[in-house]
Amino acid sequence: MDEHERDAMVGRASAGDTGAFQCLLVYYHVALRTAVQRATTNALRMYVDADDVLQQAYIAAFEHVADQGLDSAARFYRWIEQIALNQLKDMQRAMRRKKRDVARVVSPHLDLSATCTDLFQRLAADDATPSQNIARDEAVAAVMTSLARLSTEQRDAIRLRILEDRSVAEIATALGKSEKAVYALCYRGLRALQAHLGPVRHFLTKI
Repeated sequence: MDEHERDAMVGRASAGDTGAFQCLLVYYHVALRTAVQRATTNALRMYVDADDVLQQAYIAAFEHVADQGLDSAARFYRWIEQIALNQLKDMQRAMRRKKRDVARVVSPHLDLSATCTDLFQRLAADDATPSQNIARDEAVAAVMTSLARLSTEQRDAIRLRILEDRSVAEIATALGKSEKAVYALCYRGLRALQAHLGPVRHFLTKI
């Protein structure tokens, strides 16, 4: 995707095309991860993964893109990079205060890239397997940006159940829901994820 195509996609995203916005986030995911990794202190790196920072950045970005009036790929990237770096600063402050929200902070044993890649393969109804680094990065970004488009409750349920492999009983307690409600959130969340991945998977074949 060249600069002219990116600029056109920014225009579509600013006009309310969430699919175009999601594709832009996927395109810039590796660059954003690199920026976050460079800005992460050694002490924070022990607890927070760059992809976890980006997950929160994508959620915030979806909430505010319509208010920005972005008109170029360069401005778009500077905007989303600043959101990511602000999320990193927020997490650093939270770690210092020892206030960690279970739904926002990565489990010490969770490899978010690996779990997102696995989930992408489960949701993609074919035999395509991301085997190269760039393909893996695209799969991770596609899932993370799709998660960002879910409701907060659906996203928390999917993350805890599918990505962190927690028990339904544990999730029900953490979210203050019944186990039946957790199952329903996961079911609806997975269906929504499949829908959001559709346009992005089409985009992935072109980059």
